[in-house]
Amino acid sequence: MQGLAWNSDGRLWASEFGPDVNDELNLIEAGGNYGWPQVTGAPGRAGYIDAKVVWPSTADASPSGLEIVNGTAFTCALRGQRLWTVPLRGETAGNPVAYLTAQYGRLRDVSLAPDGTLWVLSNNQNPDFALLLKPPRQ
Repeated sequence: MQGLAWNSDGRLWASEFGPDVNDELNLIEAGGNYGWPQVTGAPGRAGYIDAKVVWPSTADASPSGLEIVNGTAFTCALRGQRLWTVPLRGETAGNPVAYLTAQYGRLRDVSLAPDGTLWVLSNNQNPDFALLLKPPRQ
């Protein structure tokens, strides 16, 4: 588990990267078994909870920090060197969209500041930095 965030209706979401494939965005359920390390992704196996979003390649994702703002999950990508957005509606996650791809290197964490600014933190050799973004309003 790399990132945890609550959405506005009290659901807990988690970003997680797999051993070398099937990075995930999961909706957390109390007592749920998400399969790590035996099962990754969304294979539909009995006894396991499938991921809501699966990135088949860690080269595209390796999701790290997670923040949810106005019904959108924002997750940074270490190897993928991008910021992913995923629309959330109740227990459903939409299709991921990538932003900032390879512009700033490895992105480590994302956090919402009290003024509504989205802070995106890098994790590079040097220098590390913070990007300050204004998320879209609903």
